[in-house]
Amino acid sequence: MQMMHWYNPTTRADEDVPPPMSDAQAIEMLSGHPDSDRFIEEYRRLRAIQLAPVEALISTGETFYWEHRRGQPPG
Repeated sequence: MQMMHWYNPTTRADEDVPPPMSDAQAIEMLSGHPDSDRFIEEYRRLRAIQLAPVEALISTGETFYWEHRRGQPPG
């Protein structure tokens, strides 16, 4: 089975997971967190510029990875 490596903004952890097969699956992966609306909005923005679901999901994770890192103390 092919796996996708990404930063999951809902858990704030790197994960190796099966890639989503549809937008609905990708959105489900971003759901269930108080900030899910922001994660899903970013995903939809990236899909609108023609990124494939997997690429858009990985890029969404990267966007929030850097945002979360800025909020962490050094070290």
